[in-house]
Amino acid sequence: MKRDLLASAALALAALLAGSPAATGAAPQTAAGMPESTRLAPADLKWMPAPPVIPPGVQLAVLRGDPFAEGIFTIRLKIPPHYTFPPHWHPTAESFSVLSGTLFIGMGDNVDRSKAKALPAMSFAALPAVHHHYAYTGDQGTVIDLTGYGPFQIYYVNPADAPTKIAGKP
Repeated sequence: MKRDLLASAALALAALLAGSPAATGAAPQTAAGMPESTRLAPADLKWMPAPPVIPPGVQLAVLRGDPFAEGIFTIRLKIPPHYTFPPHWHPTAESFSVLSGTLFIGMGDNVDRSKAKALPAMSFAALPAVHHHYAYTGDQGTVIDLTGYGPFQIYYVNPADAPTKIAGKP
């Protein structure tokens, strides 16, 4: 088990060192087609509404990769106050860091605020694939950086919660 943990840590470190957020200019490309490096100041971000698979109100900026193509991506999300992501899951693992505000995250098929964990700024979470979870904000908006493996897909536990009304997979 210790060997597996060390191997996982080595792979995570290698992935971290392999690249940083996607370049907006003509940066040299890695074998995986990702820019070798990027430096993005807040003014460089191109904010847009999140895609319709996310309930309306969230703003998104792509930092690295293409969330709707195969490969690693990192996006920044601005989540408004009093916002709820209904219970859902993804077919791939995801991890995120809270940059500002507080994100409350819980596990399961129903939003149960008494069981959610508050993740204030500087917090980190990693969720395995097909892990049912929900999230919400309180009185302040929250900004997170989310990294995953695309194409990004989200399946709502209760199909009626899907903003696009596409039924989730079991």
